[in-house]
Formats: sequence, C-alpha cells, structure tokens
Amino acid sequence: MDARELKRAIAVRMAVEGKFYHEISKILGVSEFFVGHWKKQFQTKGIEGIKLGHKGSPGYLTALQKTEVIEWLKNKEYWNLDELVTYLDREFGAIYKSKQSYYELFDLPKIS
Repeated sequence: MDARELKRAIAVRMAVEGKFYHEISKILGVSEFFVGHWKKQFQTKGIEGIKLGHKGSPGYLTALQKTEVIEWLKNKEYWNLDELVTYLDREFGAIYKSKQSYYELFDLPKIS
C-alpha cells in the first residue's frame, strides 16, 4: 500500500470512529478538506474510493491543466497547500516531489 493510501485510510477510519476533522487534521498533518473528501470517497466507492487513481510515475500538468488550476485558485477564498496537493492528485494525478513546485502554482494567478 502506498503511503498516501495509508494516510487516506487512517483519516477515514478516524472519521468513521467519530473523531472531529480538526483533530484528525492535526494528528495526520493534513487539511480538514482532505479528511472530508476521502471520507466521502470511501462512503460512495468503498475501499476503491481511497486508492490511488494511477500507478507509476506521477505526471506533470499540461498547459490546459495549469489553466484549470489557475481558475480553481482564483475562485478560492484562501489558498491551502494540502488542499492544492489533494486537488492536483485527484483531478490530474499530478504529484510533485518538491513543495516549491506547488508554491510556483500559487504564483501563476498573479493575485495579490
């Protein structure tokens, strides 16, 4: 099992057992969005819902995908790194090794 899948499974189990999202968030070092999203995935799709959608090397974003990310960021009230990581993984299967790559995406919309 991949470490990301394990983290998803632990978050879901804790949520199902009644722990509050903010507690799980602090324990696992993830956003509350992450917890809620994977719990919902588990409830609708079972164990398949928390498995990675791809295997092998993660991809990078195409120009069109970057445009979609920029639009998504522009519609957010605030930006959260964990939420961006989850969004890119879920929507595009893109996972960067360096946090700097995520921060560069935050710079793209040119919003102060």
